Amino acid sequence: MNAIETAGLAKYYGKNRGVIDIDLQVKEGEIFGFIGPNGAGKTTTIRLLLGLIRPTSGEARLFGQPVPAGGGKLYAKIGYVPSEVTYYPEMTGLDLLNYANGFYELESGHWVEELTERLQFDPEKNVRTYSHGNLKKLCIIQALMHQPQLVILDEPGSGLDPLIRKELFDILEELNQKGVTIFFSTHVLEEIERTCHRVAMIKDGRLLQVGPVDKLPGRDMHIVVMKIAGSQPSKVELARIGEAEEIPAKPEYYRILSRQPVNMLVTNLSQYKLDYLRISDPTLEEIFMELYEPAVKRGQNSYV
Repeated sequence: MNAIETAGLAKYYGKNRGVIDIDLQVKEGEIFGFIGPNGAGKTTTIRLLLGLIRPTSGEARLFGQPVPAGGGKLYAKIGYVPSEVTYYPEMTGLDLLNYANGFYELESGHWVEELTERLQFDPEKNVRTYSHGNLKKLCIIQALMHQPQLVILDEPGSGLDPLIRKELFDILEELNQKGVTIFFSTHVLEEIERTCHRVAMIKDGRLLQVGPVDKLPGRDMHIVVMKIAGSQPSKVELARIGEAEEIPAKPEYYRILSRQPVNMLVTNLSQYKLDYLRISDPTLEEIFMELYEPAVKRGQNSYV
């Protein structure tokens, strides 16, 4: 059975689009990434999946059941972490967790204590004193405390420092090993590469790619930033490496988008005497800009 399934899901706000013709199938026990730049439609899709907003057209199902409006027993199987959270400011974190726990019949005290310790969260303080990161920790604990079968997270790493973010994804991977389905949106490619089995890419409300992470378009690209000692190379020379441009704020520094295999790239760079060199994977935004903007203008969707 699919944990999540949508068919022709669309949402318009008047004449403004939210998402258009979203077709997704997320299998039970899968870690599924939903990626795209800000404003792509990730949050709108998640709100449709949770019944927080109703679709203009199309359908969404969770565990084979239509998404209910306004509540239902189905939600007891789901944990949700929104991108931004707001709580009653005068309550403590512990007050809120106890209140949330009252909605469930499960005894989850030990599990909540484990989450609190691993995320380095102090539940005794008032909510009004919490930073954005601590509010996110509180929300994560609340979302996981009832041991849901499906966890939906919208930008879960935002506001968390790198160590806590790593711990969060350790927790999610452990839950997945127990059969929990994980669906999360992000614009951070590293989070996808580390954890996901499959990924959907969205931009301007349309799906562009759905498939395994190792087939993510643009994975073969490299971003080269370099400064060459001595006389500067011609545009023709640099074009042998890739698409090159001088960095405006750094004279004589060049940024090159190269699709060459690593060994060939290193061989071609070795002919230069370099004062500076950095080779990195492209950001998600760079992948979209280089590969998908023309496709979006043509209205094309691609599925792997």
